[in-house]
Amino acid sequence: MSILLGSFTLALPAEANVIQLKIIDQHQQPVSNAVVEILNSAEIAGQTSNIAVIDQINKTFVPEQIIIQHGQAVDFPNSDNIRHHVYSFSAAKTFELKLYADKPEKPIVFDTPGVVVVGCNIHDSMIGYIYVAQHQPFISSDIGVTSIQTDVPSPQISIWHPYATKGAESRETYEIDQLKQNALGEFIVEMEIMPPPPRESFEDTFGATTHH
Repeated sequence: MSILLGSFTLALPAEANVIQLKIIDQHQQPVSNAVVEILNSAEIAGQTSNIAVIDQINKTFVPEQIIIQHGQAVDFPNSDNIRHHVYSFSAAKTFELKLYADKPEKPIVFDTPGVVVVGCNIHDSMIGYIYVAQHQPFISSDIGVTSIQTDVPSPQISIWHPYATKGAESRETYEIDQLKQNALGEFIVEMEIMPPPPRESFEDTFGATTHH
């Protein structure tokens, strides 16, 4: 899975505590590309002029997953020599870019925090994910282990992964003080994940999701 963080700078506190997280699945294997956001920290303020990009190459969204801040725009260029019809019916953003080649007329602004699942109405195998963050800091896990800085004494964290068995738009919330730690001081989070099965249509698989 490819993943990209929106291109903007986060203002981290001058004296931040570093929290080490180890994210594993139900088989005790490390989970990569899980998004961690601290919910009781400062909200991201204002708009950003930086435009994120999800390209379409060989009937695939590239990257498959991005993280942006709410209020940020995403461009969906089409680098294939065929037309695509990009859309989403997620609660955080419903939109439609009807059959087009090259570049759409303008980027799409994602002004509501949450998870947006993106598909192509022509090619059901195409699937992409946009995590729209509301707070900072946030980060994506690398081989199941990640560090996140915060000045919040008792952080409340949200963890999301597109393959969560509760649904691609579901997020789990944890109080950091209630998580177990291993000998290395890492807080352990166990997620139940499973790659989505082959689907007859985008809506059949992703039409009903669980929201938190």
